[in-house]
Amino acid sequence: MIAPPLIPARTPPHAPFRAGAPRFVPALKPIAPADWLAPDTEAHVLDWKRAMLDRPDLVHRAEPGSEAAAHEAADLVGRALGAPVAGDLIKASRLVSDDLVIMTPGAAGWTCAALTLTAPTFFAIEDVIGRNIAALHGPVPDAARLSTRIERVFEGLQPGTVLERFNWTLQAGADRFTPDAAPLRARALRADREAWRALLHLRVERQTIVKLRETGAVLFTIRVCLDPVAALQHEDRASLAAAWRTLGPEGRAYKGWADYEGLAAAAFKAWGV
Repeated sequence: MIAPPLIPARTPPHAPFRAGAPRFVPALKPIAPADWLAPDTEAHVLDWKRAMLDRPDLVHRAEPGSEAAAHEAADLVGRALGAPVAGDLIKASRLVSDDLVIMTPGAAGWTCAALTLTAPTFFAIEDVIGRNIAALHGPVPDAARLSTRIERVFEGLQPGTVLERFNWTLQAGADRFTPDAAPLRARALRADREAWRALLHLRVERQTIVKLRETGAVLFTIRVCLDPVAALQHEDRASLAAAWRTLGPEGRAYKGWADYEGLAAAAFKAWGV
């Protein structure tokens, strides 16, 4: 597997934990279309991502009949970045750190029809292609209610509108291609607690959705931001600790946070929060 890219020394670009523990709700907010894909806070991963996209057998899938929607989505990305890609979803994916997911409506509801997936947060590409929203969110707490709300958002979304949301967790190491959480959890459990400074990372997903005007499909983008927890500013440390501690049992089980408790506790103790 291609080694993950180095993370630049920086303040993490997003801090969704300031709003509290993860919430299993859509929580989508409109943003200016000009802010959709640029600037790309994760541009430092582009060489790594392009190398991953050279392995389409590993990171790309498309269902029969998805061609028109994928073509339209790729063109939209290319136009937004001023780099026409002639309707090629893989070429469009090479322009941004975001993974690109095409959702199309049908008898089974909104279904994943095509995607590039170079930075999956603990799910495999075969687990999503061809599956509808209800199946995709099956393991999530309160999945039925969440899926219904997402379906309604997709149905009501108008072309030209960009909606954004954030998801976050902690992980052991700077791995970006993580279709399976088990190795990271095992790494966390094996680690000496004082290794948290080097090992514990904040993983934030910046997600957006846009409706495609011609096909009526939805383009779902996922930009993964990885930063060492040690890079957090002083004022964010207490917010992270509070958010970590207030997630309920069902959410903690879903995210596998019990395996990270030792590292997280060591960080919070070192910070005095």
